[in-house]
Amino acid sequence: MDLSRNLIVLAIGALILFMAVRSLRAGRLKERYALLYIFLGMPFLVLAVWREGMGLLAGWLDIDYRTLALLMVTTFVVIMNLKMLSLLSVQERKINELAQRLAQPPAERKADGD
Repeated sequence: MDLSRNLIVLAIGALILFMAVRSLRAGRLKERYALLYIFLGMPFLVLAVWREGMGLLAGWLDIDYRTLALLMVTTFVVIMNLKMLSLLSVQERKINELAQRLAQPPAERKADGD
């Protein structure tokens, strides 16, 4: 049971890293996003190699193993959502600025460019 669980976690981490590197090489993913996904895959690989890591951390924090696992997964999802929503917000702001600039008459656009 432990070996199959570790193999699943290892496969997930390796798949995330493989997909990030493959998308980066194909030019479909920018470097900063590839780094984000590489850092996402690393905890999976570390936990697959170091089996006792979660148990040791749970012992140090005096928290049940299952509670710590749920807490870590929830934290991971919240951080990822925050990161993705911040990227979307920046892109939405840039799109709005571009749309407003293109809506101006051409004479005003030239004056803004100077």
